[in-house]
Parts: sequence; structure tokens; C-alpha cells
Amino acid sequence: MKIHFTRFIVLPLLILISLTLATTPASASTHAQEGNAVYIVQAGDTLSSIAVQFGVDPDEIQSANGIADANTLDIDQRLIIPGLDGVSGVLTTEVIPFGASMAAIAREYQIKPQTLIQLNKITSPSEAIAGVEFIIAVDETKDPLVPIKMVSQNQTTLEAAILNGNSPWLLSAENQLNGSWDLLPGDMLYAQGEEETAAQQAFSAAAITINPLPVLQGETLEIGVSGPQGTTYTGSFNGEPLTFFSDNGSRFYSFHGIHALAETGVFPLSVTATNSDGQSQTFEQLVLLADVAYGQEYVYVTEGLGQDEIAYEENFLGGALANPSAERLWDSPFHYPVDDPCLGSYFGPDRTYNDGKLYYYHTGLDFTVCAPNLNIYAPAAGRVIIAEELPVKGNAIFIDHGWGVYSGYAHLSTFNVQVGDFVQPGDILGQIGNTGRSAGPHLHFEINIGSTPVNPLTWLEEEYP
Repeated sequence: MKIHFTRFIVLPLLILISLTLATTPASASTHAQEGNAVYIVQAGDTLSSIAVQFGVDPDEIQSANGIADANTLDIDQRLIIPGLDGVSGVLTTEVIPFGASMAAIAREYQIKPQTLIQLNKITSPSEAIAGVEFIIAVDETKDPLVPIKMVSQNQTTLEAAILNGNSPWLLSAENQLNGSWDLLPGDMLYAQGEEETAAQQAFSAAAITINPLPVLQGETLEIGVSGPQGTTYTGSFNGEPLTFFSDNGSRFYSFHGIHALAETGVFPLSVTATNSDGQSQTFEQLVLLADVAYGQEYVYVTEGLGQDEIAYEENFLGGALANPSAERLWDSPFHYPVDDPCLGSYFGPDRTYNDGKLYYYHTGLDFTVCAPNLNIYAPAAGRVIIAEELPVKGNAIFIDHGWGVYSGYAHLSTFNVQVGDFVQPGDILGQIGNTGRSAGPHLHFEINIGSTPVNPLTWLEEEYP
């Protein structure tokens, strides 16, 4: 996920540290091998901020590393972090993926569960929240293990080892098992070797991808899942249903719009697979929905503030965007809808209109007139479902791109298409204008997932799916 200069992410649940693995000076490597925890200094770090992150005294860090001046830290400098008894390796962070447990994380990185609890101050080790960053201590002399096998019903360690060509004793040791009996159906086993593909795993949490993690206010939640042919998928996020679509019958996607004013916190996400025999399997986990600070704007307009007009338009659009095409109509990244795009306003800021007479947030991108023409272009293939005058958006066009994805264009002066037209990327839809609730000539451009506006800039900068 690309984060733009107009916003920042707040993740309050765990200590956040951004770390990279740099070339190891000999002395620092020796320290790590001798049983010390080592932190790599990042841009913006201070001795005090590092001390707070790990709950130690800055003077102790300064003393342990022989630092003469506490104000002189170098990016990529390696610091021994004293006071973390029993912890060794380079301290880094990972985002907990969907389907992961603390046991799986400990197995993958060959870390004692007690160490994870200690580093992250975990109070409920039995529950991992997807999207939350957690601290791990990496042994640079070893590669992380990879998932090789999901344990099936009544399978023993010996059977799992034979099926994957591993030693049962080594497999038990690498997966921190107390014995050959210490397995549960659905457990993921880790070992050195090649990762098992989603198709080999059939349906498992490892076959589910979530982008972005954490889930963000105002962004598109993309969920992908792979499994055997003939399997269908349903799901929900925070009680709202997820609809899955596919091009090939083996890889399915669901796009879900997160409202820019959505409540933040931890919410359940579940995915259910039903095979051709009617048998179902469900994976569910708590997922973090994080805050995005989009800022504020003050706007003055002369028309379009009537509550009745606003309610009419919202109801009209809600109905029009409620029946998505099951076919994905776009086959390339979305393009900018204007030549020489000049952004006058970004998606998401809280907006106050006419000194408080109306309060909402900006549901799209505003492009001012910078190009030598007023052309508005289709950013991707799709079918025109709206081309008419609306009270707030003025002359407006909406295109159905399939799979619940729509693009919208407001305040046009003229139309070049009509309802039912199928457009290709680059086709001219109309001309920039100043109709409806507008403070001057511009194009208001939206991307909607269903009837929920999401950040269009993400769709212009990333490729979906």
C-alpha cells in the first residue's frame, strides 16, 4: 500500500518499529552471536525513542554501546539493547498475516513463544490480530522456515514427515512440538525447503491474501483466495458480506470498500469455502482497521446544499451501484482521467461547506484545468450506467467496471457517451465543467466499491487484482 504525504497511519495496539537489515559490521555481528539483542537505527530515531520502544533506560543503551554523544546516531548503526534477558538476534518487525497464530510465527522464525510475549508485551498469546505489527528477533545466520504442510485429521508427525521427506525428530524440534502427538488438524508445519503452494494445500488460511494489512479507512480491502476448482466462497468483514468473483474458477477476489469515516479497531473477518459436495470450511480471525488522517478542508459553493437534494442523490446512486457485473471488464491498470493531471483536492479530508452549513468528507479527487483541453477519459474498460444531471454532482457519469468496482465523474459541461455504451481506456467521456455543487471548473473523480467511495489515487497507482 502506498501512503501519500497527505496522511499518516496510527497503529496504537503494539510498539511500532520500522527496521531494515543492513550489512553487518563484524563487531555488531559478534555481539549478536554472543547473545545480545541488536537494533538497527532508522531515520528519525533518537536514543530516547529507541529506549521507549524497548522499555529500557537510554543511559543503559548509551553505556552498552560506548556512545560518547547521545545526539549522534547514524542510520543503519547497530545498537545493543541491554536488559532483554534471553533475547538475541536483530530486532525487526513483521505484520501478522491473516491465518497466522503466535505458534506459527514462533515456528517460522524459530523463536521461543516466551520471547515473542516478552518483546511485544502480549497479554493474550492465544490470539493473533492480523494487520498488527509485532517485534521478532532474527538470527541472521539462519533462514526462516517455510510452511510445508497443513496437518490433516488424525495425522501424526511421522506421517507428515514421511509425506514431505523430512525427519520426524527434526520436524518435531523445528516446530517446537512436545511429542509426536502434539498436533492439531489445521496446524501448519514449518521446515527448511520449498513452500507448499495454495493449490497443494487445498483451502487453508495460507491460501487467503488480504491487502492492505492493516485495513485502512477510505481504502479498498482486497481479499484473494485460492482453492480447488468447483469451490465457492463467501465471507464477511465486521458483519458486512463479502462477494467473491473469479476469472478462472481457482483464484477468487472480493473488493470491499472501507468508509473514510469507519470506526477503527479490531473486527472479525471470515472466509468460508464450500466444495462441490456441499462441505464447508471457515477461517476467521480478528483484523486491525487503522485510522488514516486525511486532514480538513473548507469549501464555499453557491448551490446544491439542500438536504432533500443530497438525500435524493445518495439514494439514487445507492440503487444504481447495487447490482455489479459478475464479469471483470477491466484488464489493465486504471489510467488518469485527464491529460496533465493537476490535483486541487485529495480524497478523504473532512469538509465544511459554507461555514458549517454542511459537513461531510471529500469522496474523490478534484482535478483542476491544467491541460490544453477539457477532455475527460475513461480510465479502464467498462459500461456506462449513469449519464445525467444530478443535484450535487451536476452532469455526472458512472461506469461499471465489474466485480463491484465503479468510477464516477462529476460537474461535466457536456456528455460524449450515453447509458449502455461500452468504453475502452482513453475513450472521451465528456468535458470538464462547473455544474452542480461546484466551486469552480474541475473534474471530481471517484472510485466506488458498491456505493462506498474509496481512495481513487490507490487505483491509479496500484494494479488490481
